[in-house]
Amino acid sequence: MKLNYILKLTSKLLASLLLGLAISSASYAKESPSALADTLYLQGEYAKAAEAYESIAKVDGDSPQLLFNLANAYAQSGDLGKAILYYSRAHRLDPTDKEIKNNLEYFASKVEDSNRAELRGKKISVSPDHDTFFQSVRNFICADFPMDMWAYIGAFAFIALIGLIAVYLFCSDVRLRKFGFFGGIAAFFVSLICVVFAFMSASYYDSHDQAVLIAYKTELLIEPSSDAKPASNLLCQGTRFDIVAEETDVEGVPTWYKVRLNSDIEGWIRVSDVEII
Repeated sequence: MKLNYILKLTSKLLASLLLGLAISSASYAKESPSALADTLYLQGEYAKAAEAYESIAKVDGDSPQLLFNLANAYAQSGDLGKAILYYSRAHRLDPTDKEIKNNLEYFASKVEDSNRAELRGKKISVSPDHDTFFQSVRNFICADFPMDMWAYIGAFAFIALIGLIAVYLFCSDVRLRKFGFFGGIAAFFVSLICVVFAFMSASYYDSHDQAVLIAYKTELLIEPSSDAKPASNLLCQGTRFDIVAEETDVEGVPTWYKVRLNSDIEGWIRVSDVEII
């Protein structure tokens, strides 16, 4: 009897152990891509970590934290082009994240220093032009706050509008009715403005009018041709441009972009040398 009891107990323990191992293996398999990428980064294998993070992004999609980790890996591996690209994309997804913003500004300043060194003392600006008043307002609405925030504020204002309408219709007190009437007007305009701002922010996020130089170093040209004369000094990878025009082939595929850094630096660049943010 005791032997049978021991055998049964042993079999139960073995089954529980195998089940636990199966669950742990499944959990590990599920978490292993991210854990592997983090481990590679901590071990200093930055190029391999970047490849691992990119593989995760292809399967799971982009997120601010994933793009931030990817940008950090590229920055540590010395590829400032890809680092600026992914910091910029992460910042678009979450413009309120200070760590993303600080890293983007830090490495952008490093790129600017490299571009200034390429001037060899020439008095040419390599900084982006200062925003006009209207550009600053647009950036505040579209770039400094996520569209979800405007949508939430608009939804809250709309709910307040419904409540204020109820106060106006069902309250007998004159002061409350006035509050409901004028408060409802204010809530209506706030909700309307927030909806407009949310659409502006969504349009900015979906825009494809900015690019990052991925090539190690290149010159802008005065025309979209390999034989054209240079329009600028050498520019270093990581330089961000506004795209102002494009040249396409017979099939309509862009082959050249006309880009602008500032009023001093503007010209044509091969599509293969840049990547859209």
